[in-house]
Amino acid sequence: MRSAGVFVALFGLVSTSLAQPPVQSPTSNREIIERGCRGPEVTTGPEREQLDRIEKRLRGAIKPDGKHRIHVALTRVRMINAWEEPVDSTRYLVCVPVAMVHFMGEAEGELAFVVSHEIGHALDDLCRTARGRLAVARSQGSLGAALGEIIGGESGAYKYSTLAQQKGCEERADEIGFMIFTKAGYNPFDAAGSFGRLAMYSGDTGTGLIGYLKALGSDHPMTPERIAHMRTLLVRQIRESSQP
Repeated sequence: MRSAGVFVALFGLVSTSLAQPPVQSPTSNREIIERGCRGPEVTTGPEREQLDRIEKRLRGAIKPDGKHRIHVALTRVRMINAWEEPVDSTRYLVCVPVAMVHFMGEAEGELAFVVSHEIGHALDDLCRTARGRLAVARSQGSLGAALGEIIGGESGAYKYSTLAQQKGCEERADEIGFMIFTKAGYNPFDAAGSFGRLAMYSGDTGTGLIGYLKALGSDHPMTPERIAHMRTLLVRQIRESSQP
């Protein structure tokens, strides 16, 4: 996937406000963040400082385009997870609970990849639409998409390829995030480390069909294919960095 041409404006974490919307909204930025990130935003403290360091490095690796305005919000939520939430056609939230920061501990690089992955979701316009997600599923060779199209045309193909869509879009977010992450100077293997830490926590350690089906029950499935895709990214990065 060519992701080098994807750019974003990443706003500072210390600020408590989102970028100015194109039209005046009756809903305050605080309410938008609390609703999208399921809790109040944290604006001070050591967790904020750690995310601020990460944001500064990632921002240096990204070139703004005005179409993807992202605010990374630290929220007081007891959840070991992170997610991306669209606000409108140009604004996106990346929600990072305080519990997630604590879970990663001193492994700043691993936390940075989690943030980069969610930024990858925000940047991925193809996975933003039903037609785009179906295209991703078809690129994965989805049997559900092929059979669904026979049964019910394009709508059937979309309906029966949701697992392939999810898997494909997760891999795309990994790749976009990995590009930003490594360009920011983080150790590429910290991305793999974040995979391992989350897999141990969630129990997504099985292989074969049972492990595959269990992983797909998660909103961030750690499937064997996704792990293999991460290894491909790592091998490519090693080769590129070793070239004179």
